[in-house]
Amino acid sequence: MKFYSRICSNISVALGFIFFLLCPFVVNGSLPLIHRSNGPPHPATPNEVDNLKYYMTLSGNSYCDSVIPHRQWECGNCDRTSNMEIVQVFVTPKYDINAMVVRDDDMKRIISVFRGSKTQKNFDANGDIMLTEYKDQGPLVRVHRGFMKSYEEVAPQILPAVQEQIMKYPGYTVATTGHSLGGALATLHGLDLHELGFDASIYSYASPRMGNIGFAKYSSESGAPYHRITSRRDLYVDCPIQLVNYLGYSHAGEESWIQENDEILVCPNGLETDDCYNSDKGLRDNNNHYDYFDLKNNMDCLYQDTMVMSKAVCSFNQLLELRFLPH
Repeated sequence: MKFYSRICSNISVALGFIFFLLCPFVVNGSLPLIHRSNGPPHPATPNEVDNLKYYMTLSGNSYCDSVIPHRQWECGNCDRTSNMEIVQVFVTPKYDINAMVVRDDDMKRIISVFRGSKTQKNFDANGDIMLTEYKDQGPLVRVHRGFMKSYEEVAPQILPAVQEQIMKYPGYTVATTGHSLGGALATLHGLDLHELGFDASIYSYASPRMGNIGFAKYSSESGAPYHRITSRRDLYVDCPIQLVNYLGYSHAGEESWIQENDEILVCPNGLETDDCYNSDKGLRDNNNHYDYFDLKNNMDCLYQDTMVMSKAVCSFNQLLELRFLPH
Protein backbone atom coordinates (compact mmCIF):
# COMPACT_ATOMS: atom_id res chain seq x y z
CA MET A 1 0.00 0.00 0.00
CA LYS A 2 2.87 2.35 0.85
CA PHE A 3 4.39 1.67 -2.59
CA TYR A 4 1.16 2.58 -4.39
CA SER A 5 0.74 5.63 -2.17
CA ARG A 6 4.20 6.80 -3.24
CA ILE A 7 3.29 6.30 -6.92
CA CYS A 8 0.09 8.29 -6.50
CA SER A 9 2.01 11.01 -4.68
CA ASN A 10 4.55 11.23 -7.50
CA ILE A 11 1.80 11.36 -10.12
CA SER A 12 0.10 14.14 -8.18
CA VAL A 13 3.34 16.12 -8.01
CA ALA A 14 3.92 15.60 -11.75
CA LEU A 15 0.42 16.79 -12.60
CA GLY A 16 0.92 19.79 -10.34
CA PHE A 17 4.13 20.63 -12.17
CA ILE A 18 2.48 20.33 -15.57
CA PHE A 19 -0.51 22.43 -14.52
CA PHE A 20 1.82 25.11 -13.21
CA LEU A 21 4.02 25.06 -16.28
CA LEU A 22 1.06 25.31 -18.62
CA CYS A 23 -0.04 28.59 -17.08
CA PRO A 24 -0.67 31.34 -19.66
CA PHE A 25 1.93 31.13 -22.39
CA VAL A 26 3.28 34.54 -21.44
CA VAL A 27 6.64 32.88 -20.97
CA ASN A 28 9.50 35.16 -20.06
CA GLY A 29 12.12 33.42 -22.17
CA SER A 30 9.99 33.56 -25.30
CA LEU A 31 9.23 37.29 -25.00
CA PRO A 32 12.64 39.01 -24.89
CA LEU A 33 11.14 42.47 -25.26
CA ILE A 34 13.46 44.10 -22.73
CA HIS A 35 17.09 43.26 -22.02
CA ARG A 36 17.33 42.86 -18.27
CA SER A 37 20.61 44.13 -16.85
CA ASN A 38 21.71 45.27 -13.41
CA GLY A 39 24.76 47.04 -14.76
CA PRO A 40 27.92 45.94 -16.54
CA PRO A 41 29.27 42.52 -15.52
CA HIS A 42 32.94 42.07 -14.67
CA PRO A 43 35.40 39.16 -14.66
CA ALA A 44 35.74 37.65 -11.19
CA THR A 45 38.77 38.89 -9.29
CA PRO A 46 41.27 36.36 -7.84
CA ASN A 47 39.86 37.00 -4.36
CA GLU A 48 36.31 36.39 -5.58
CA VAL A 49 37.37 33.15 -7.26
CA ASP A 50 39.12 31.96 -4.09
CA ASN A 51 35.97 32.58 -2.04
CA LEU A 52 33.74 30.82 -4.58
CA LYS A 53 35.98 27.75 -4.55
CA TYR A 54 36.28 27.77 -0.75
CA TYR A 55 32.54 27.69 -0.09
CA MET A 56 31.86 25.22 -2.92
CA THR A 57 34.27 22.73 -1.37
CA LEU A 58 32.31 22.87 1.87
CA SER A 59 29.02 22.53 0.01
CA GLY A 60 30.32 19.51 -1.90
CA ASN A 61 31.75 17.83 1.18
CA SER A 62 28.39 18.06 2.94
CA TYR A 63 27.03 15.38 0.56
CA CYS A 64 29.28 12.73 2.13
CA ASP A 65 27.87 10.63 4.96
CA SER A 66 31.27 10.64 6.63
CA VAL A 67 30.86 14.40 7.10
CA ILE A 68 27.11 14.53 7.86
CA PRO A 69 26.13 12.87 10.12
CA HIS A 70 29.44 11.26 11.21
CA ARG A 71 31.50 14.47 11.58
CA GLN A 72 34.63 13.03 9.95
CA TRP A 73 36.55 14.77 7.18
CA GLU A 74 36.82 11.65 5.02
CA CYS A 75 35.89 12.30 1.38
CA GLY A 76 37.35 13.24 -1.99
CA ASN A 77 37.87 16.90 -1.08
CA CYS A 78 38.02 16.60 2.69
CA ASP A 79 41.76 17.26 2.84
CA ARG A 80 40.88 20.86 1.91
CA THR A 81 38.61 21.35 4.93
CA SER A 82 40.27 19.08 7.50
CA ASN A 83 41.60 22.10 9.42
CA MET A 84 38.02 23.18 10.22
CA GLU A 85 36.06 22.08 13.25
CA ILE A 86 32.65 20.53 12.63
CA VAL A 87 30.84 22.15 15.53
CA GLN A 88 27.45 20.50 15.10
CA VAL A 89 25.49 18.50 12.53
CA PHE A 90 21.73 18.34 11.94
CA VAL A 91 19.53 15.73 10.27
CA THR A 92 15.76 16.30 10.21
CA PRO A 93 13.14 13.51 10.12
CA LYS A 94 10.49 14.75 7.68
CA TYR A 95 12.49 16.25 4.80
CA ASP A 96 15.89 14.69 5.64
CA ILE A 97 17.60 18.07 5.65
CA ASN A 98 21.31 17.61 6.39
CA ALA A 99 23.26 20.62 7.62
CA MET A 100 26.26 21.50 9.76
CA VAL A 101 27.96 24.43 11.43
CA VAL A 102 31.72 24.56 10.95
CA ARG A 103 34.37 26.94 12.22
CA ASP A 104 37.56 27.82 10.37
CA ASP A 105 39.96 29.22 12.96
CA ASP A 106 42.64 29.87 10.33
CA MET A 107 40.35 32.10 8.27
CA LYS A 108 38.29 33.19 11.31
CA ARG A 109 35.00 32.16 9.75
CA ILE A 110 31.79 30.60 11.05
CA ILE A 111 29.91 28.79 8.27
CA SER A 112 26.59 26.97 8.15
CA VAL A 113 26.45 24.42 5.34
CA PHE A 114 23.35 22.78 3.84
CA ARG A 115 23.49 19.55 1.86
CA GLY A 116 21.74 19.41 -1.51
CA SER A 117 19.16 16.84 -2.61
CA LYS A 118 20.18 13.23 -2.07
CA THR A 119 17.14 11.27 -0.87
CA GLN A 120 13.51 10.84 -1.87
CA LYS A 121 12.42 13.05 1.03
CA ASN A 122 14.54 15.85 -0.45
CA PHE A 123 12.99 15.39 -3.88
CA ASP A 124 9.51 15.39 -2.38
CA ALA A 125 10.33 18.83 -0.96
CA ASN A 126 11.66 19.96 -4.34
CA GLY A 127 8.42 18.90 -5.97
CA ASP A 128 6.25 21.03 -3.68
CA ILE A 129 6.52 24.08 -5.95
CA MET A 130 3.41 25.99 -4.91
CA LEU A 131 4.20 29.56 -3.90
CA THR A 132 3.45 30.42 -0.29
CA GLU A 133 3.62 33.74 1.55
CA TYR A 134 7.07 34.49 2.93
CA LYS A 135 6.77 35.27 6.63
CA ASP A 136 5.06 38.62 7.25
CA GLN A 137 6.15 40.27 3.99
CA GLY A 138 2.63 40.38 2.53
CA PRO A 139 0.82 38.43 -0.21
CA LEU A 140 3.08 39.64 -3.05
CA VAL A 141 6.25 38.17 -1.53
CA ARG A 142 6.00 34.44 -2.07
CA VAL A 143 8.47 31.56 -1.83
CA HIS A 144 8.70 27.92 -2.95
CA ARG A 145 6.66 26.03 -0.35
CA GLY A 146 8.86 22.91 -0.29
CA PHE A 147 12.02 24.93 0.31
CA MET A 148 10.37 26.98 3.04
CA LYS A 149 8.98 23.96 4.88
CA SER A 150 12.33 22.19 4.65
CA TYR A 151 14.16 25.16 6.09
CA GLU A 152 11.59 25.66 8.86
CA GLU A 153 12.25 22.09 9.99
CA VAL A 154 15.95 22.72 10.64
CA ALA A 155 15.93 26.44 11.53
CA PRO A 156 15.04 26.04 15.24
CA GLN A 157 18.20 23.96 15.72
CA ILE A 158 20.76 25.56 13.43
CA LEU A 159 20.04 29.22 14.18
CA PRO A 160 20.89 28.93 17.91
CA ALA A 161 24.03 26.94 17.05
CA VAL A 162 25.26 29.70 14.74
CA GLN A 163 24.37 32.41 17.25
CA GLU A 164 26.29 30.58 19.97
CA GLN A 165 29.41 30.49 17.79
CA ILE A 166 29.04 34.18 16.95
CA MET A 167 28.88 35.03 20.64
CA LYS A 168 31.97 32.92 21.41
CA TYR A 169 33.98 34.25 18.44
CA PRO A 170 32.83 37.84 17.90
CA GLY A 171 35.68 38.71 15.51
CA TYR A 172 34.81 35.95 13.02
CA THR A 173 32.94 36.51 9.77
CA VAL A 174 29.71 34.59 9.19
CA ALA A 175 28.60 32.86 6.00
CA THR A 176 26.18 30.19 4.81
CA THR A 177 26.47 27.96 1.77
CA GLY A 178 25.01 24.99 -0.10
CA HIS A 179 24.60 23.42 -3.53
CA SER A 180 21.24 22.87 -5.32
CA LEU A 181 18.55 22.42 -2.62
CA GLY A 182 21.30 23.33 -0.18
CA GLY A 183 21.80 26.63 -1.96
CA ALA A 184 18.11 27.47 -1.60
CA LEU A 185 18.15 26.61 2.11
CA ALA A 186 21.35 28.61 2.65
CA THR A 187 19.63 31.63 1.11
CA LEU A 188 16.68 31.39 3.50
CA HIS A 189 19.09 30.88 6.39
CA GLY A 190 21.22 33.86 5.40
CA LEU A 191 18.14 36.08 5.21
CA ASP A 192 17.14 34.91 8.68
CA LEU A 193 20.59 35.71 10.09
CA HIS A 194 20.49 39.12 8.45
CA GLU A 195 17.05 39.83 9.97
CA LEU A 196 18.51 38.90 13.37
CA GLY A 197 21.19 41.55 12.90
CA PHE A 198 24.12 39.38 11.80
CA ASP A 199 26.15 40.28 8.72
CA ALA A 200 26.05 36.85 7.07
CA SER A 201 27.19 36.30 3.48
CA ILE A 202 25.23 33.86 1.32
CA TYR A 203 27.00 31.59 -1.19
CA SER A 204 24.30 29.70 -3.07
CA TYR A 205 25.42 27.26 -5.79
CA ALA A 206 23.21 25.75 -8.51
CA SER A 207 20.01 26.78 -6.76
CA PRO A 208 16.69 26.49 -8.56
CA ARG A 209 14.53 29.62 -8.55
CA MET A 210 13.26 30.14 -5.02
CA GLY A 211 10.26 32.43 -5.25
CA ASN A 212 8.37 35.03 -7.23
CA ILE A 213 9.55 38.50 -8.24
CA GLY A 214 8.37 39.85 -4.89
CA PHE A 215 10.66 37.45 -3.04
CA ALA A 216 13.50 38.11 -5.50
CA LYS A 217 13.21 41.84 -4.85
CA TYR A 218 13.04 41.30 -1.12
CA SER A 219 16.15 39.10 -1.03
CA SER A 220 18.19 41.27 -3.39
CA GLU A 221 17.27 44.44 -1.46
CA SER A 222 17.65 42.94 2.02
CA GLY A 223 21.21 44.16 2.42
CA ALA A 224 22.53 40.61 2.91
CA PRO A 225 25.60 39.89 0.71
CA TYR A 226 23.86 37.42 -1.62
CA HIS A 227 26.17 35.54 -4.00
CA ARG A 228 24.39 33.16 -6.39
CA ILE A 229 26.67 30.93 -8.44
CA THR A 230 25.63 29.27 -11.71
CA SER A 231 27.56 27.05 -14.10
CA ARG A 232 27.42 26.85 -17.88
CA ARG A 233 23.94 25.60 -18.87
CA ASP A 234 22.98 23.92 -15.59
CA LEU A 235 19.48 22.58 -16.22
CA TYR A 236 18.20 23.08 -12.68
CA VAL A 237 19.11 26.75 -12.47
CA ASP A 238 16.37 27.33 -15.07
CA CYS A 239 13.66 25.68 -12.98
CA PRO A 240 10.86 26.25 -11.90
CA ILE A 241 9.71 28.17 -14.93
CA GLN A 242 9.98 31.96 -15.02
CA LEU A 243 6.77 33.77 -15.92
CA VAL A 244 6.12 37.49 -16.05
CA ASN A 245 4.63 39.38 -13.07
CA TYR A 246 4.15 37.83 -9.62
CA LEU A 247 2.77 34.45 -10.73
CA GLY A 248 6.02 32.72 -11.65
CA TYR A 249 9.53 32.37 -10.31
CA SER A 250 12.59 34.61 -10.49
CA HIS A 251 16.23 34.49 -9.37
CA ALA A 252 17.99 37.28 -7.48
CA GLY A 253 21.36 38.20 -6.02
CA GLU A 254 24.80 38.89 -7.41
CA GLU A 255 25.35 36.15 -9.97
CA SER A 256 28.74 34.56 -10.65
CA TRP A 257 28.46 32.53 -13.85
CA ILE A 258 31.07 29.85 -14.58
CA GLN A 259 31.35 29.84 -18.37
CA GLU A 260 32.32 27.03 -20.74
CA ASN A 261 35.94 28.21 -20.71
CA ASP A 262 35.92 28.17 -16.87
CA GLU A 263 36.16 31.95 -16.76
CA ILE A 264 33.77 33.49 -14.24
CA LEU A 265 31.58 36.48 -15.08
CA VAL A 266 30.00 38.42 -12.20
CA CYS A 267 26.70 40.24 -12.72
CA PRO A 268 25.70 42.89 -10.14
CA ASN A 269 23.07 42.25 -7.47
CA GLY A 270 19.42 42.47 -8.49
CA LEU A 271 16.83 40.38 -10.29
CA GLU A 272 18.15 37.74 -12.65
CA THR A 273 19.79 39.29 -15.66
CA ASP A 274 20.33 38.43 -19.32
CA ASP A 275 24.05 39.17 -19.00
CA CYS A 276 25.16 35.95 -17.23
CA TYR A 277 23.52 32.48 -17.25
CA ASN A 278 20.50 33.69 -19.23
CA SER A 279 22.75 34.99 -22.01
CA ASP A 280 23.43 31.41 -23.14
CA LYS A 281 20.49 30.33 -25.30
CA GLY A 282 21.68 26.74 -25.74
CA LEU A 283 19.81 23.71 -24.47
CA ARG A 284 20.23 23.22 -20.74
CA ASP A 285 22.39 20.32 -19.57
CA ASN A 286 21.78 17.99 -16.61
CA ASN A 287 25.53 17.25 -16.34
CA ASN A 288 26.37 20.91 -15.79
CA HIS A 289 24.69 20.62 -12.39
CA TYR A 290 27.95 19.00 -11.23
CA ASP A 291 30.33 21.43 -13.00
CA TYR A 292 31.08 23.54 -9.94
CA PHE A 293 34.82 23.61 -9.29
CA ASP A 294 35.89 20.47 -7.40
CA LEU A 295 32.40 19.00 -6.83
CA LYS A 296 33.06 16.08 -9.20
CA ASN A 297 35.74 14.76 -6.84
CA ASN A 298 32.88 13.86 -4.49
CA MET A 299 30.66 12.21 -7.12
CA ASP A 300 30.52 8.99 -5.10
CA CYS A 301 28.72 10.97 -2.36
CA LEU A 302 26.09 12.51 -4.62
CA TYR A 303 22.60 11.29 -5.42
CA GLN A 304 22.40 8.33 -7.78
CA ASP A 305 19.56 7.88 -10.29
CA THR A 306 17.06 9.82 -8.18
CA MET A 307 16.63 12.93 -10.34
CA VAL A 308 14.56 11.41 -13.15
CA MET A 309 11.36 13.34 -12.40
CA SER A 310 13.22 16.60 -11.78
CA LYS A 311 15.17 16.20 -15.02
CA ALA A 312 12.01 15.53 -17.03
CA VAL A 313 10.12 18.48 -15.57
CA CYS A 314 12.99 20.95 -15.94
CA SER A 315 13.59 19.77 -19.51
CA PHE A 316 9.91 20.39 -20.27
CA ASN A 317 10.39 23.78 -18.63
CA GLN A 318 13.02 24.85 -21.17
CA LEU A 319 10.87 23.68 -24.08
CA LEU A 320 8.14 26.06 -22.90
CA GLU A 321 10.59 28.91 -22.44
CA LEU A 322 12.01 28.51 -25.94
CA ARG A 323 15.28 30.05 -24.73
CA PHE A 324 17.26 27.93 -27.16
CA LEU A 325 15.67 29.62 -30.20
CA PRO A 326 17.45 32.59 -31.82
CA HIS A 327 16.15 35.88 -30.36
